[in-house]
Amino acid sequence: MQFTTHIRVAFGVVLAAAALAPAGQAATLTRSEQEILVAVNAVRAQHDLRPLRVDTTLTRAARSYSTTLIRTDVFTHGSLGTRLARAGVRGPLYGENLAWGRGDRATARGIVRGWMASPGHRANLLRPGWSRIGLGAKVGTFMGYGGATVVTADFAGS
Repeated sequence: MQFTTHIRVAFGVVLAAAALAPAGQAATLTRSEQEILVAVNAVRAQHDLRPLRVDTTLTRAARSYSTTLIRTDVFTHGSLGTRLARAGVRGPLYGENLAWGRGDRATARGIVRGWMASPGHRANLLRPGWSRIGLGAKVGTFMGYGGATVVTADFAGS
């Protein structure tokens, strides 16, 4: 009986700790966003770079921007600094990668492969000073294609 009580108390402590965990944990990502994070960090590891940790403020900003891109049917970075500042993002430097596609081009592997094939996006992905990332992957009709995935990856660090 006493052993069962200890198990219940320990389980309660674990649940409380999970509820109070920092909001920046990867568990806040959707499955698609989590897959992109894994692919991004795998590429960074291949280049001897530290993994990026999820930042909830960046993620909120990235999700909002992916939604805006779908809603407005426009594909542009716009005013990144202003947008991130309004979202409450703090840090000395920021960067952003955007992607959109359907089918294989909308998978985490396809998105990261596309970024690696583009010099500017590759440089952003492999910047050693980045420590945080926010991801927003939204599905909708985009540029006349139904079921398109639009991805915003916002980076921060030094």
